[in-house]
Amino acid sequence: MSHITPSSRPARSLSWQSLLRTTSVVAVLAVAGCAQTPQQKAYHSALAQARTDPSFCYSHTYDTLLAEAMQRDHALQSSQTPDKDDKPDTSFQPTMQISVTGATAMPDLSLPPYFQRSCRLSTKQPDGKTESGFLTFTYLIRDNKVQSALSEWYSDAEVSQEYDATMKQIEAGLDMNNPDLKSCIDRYPAFDAPSKDTMVQKGALDLRAHLVRRCLANKAALKDLYSDLYFIHR
Repeated sequence: MSHITPSSRPARSLSWQSLLRTTSVVAVLAVAGCAQTPQQKAYHSALAQARTDPSFCYSHTYDTLLAEAMQRDHALQSSQTPDKDDKPDTSFQPTMQISVTGATAMPDLSLPPYFQRSCRLSTKQPDGKTESGFLTFTYLIRDNKVQSALSEWYSDAEVSQEYDATMKQIEAGLDMNNPDLKSCIDRYPAFDAPSKDTMVQKGALDLRAHLVRRCLANKAALKDLYSDLYFIHR
């Protein structure tokens, strides 16, 4: 994927937004035993290899995954589709040729049952257009087996947009007396992001905010469930 040698891992991975936003990712990976095209087999094989490959950010093995993720992301952005969790079309060959001009591996991030690896990449397209962002490989693992996997591209522009939205929410004020909020903040402490890369710092902050928001949503859903069960069985 890149001719750049591996560098130190400066900061936490980001972009769990897509995997943790909904449960739809469970269906992303083709079910074992189902008939697959050669392209699908190659796609899933590369995803599986990326989970343990120490050179996953610096190998041409994953060029197709990068091109597919970027092409899918650009299509979603141009159509203004709000949901990035659509199942990737792993049966087609990407038409976009991508050159990686710089790569840095982010530290692995494990939040069972989810596991993610991420690369900070600088890329160049045939028309000379450059784009920097994060290529992520996210896995849902249960009983030591990968249940689903997903590769996605998040450009710096998208990361900045997410960060700005998070900062607006913070500036609007938070009720720190809310016990659920306190509990969720304690559960997801700030990520160690010593990197001087502004985008990595923004991504780390937004990732934590996203996890806290999801934690609050889960607590609210659990309370609704308890309430429903109470009225059903009273």
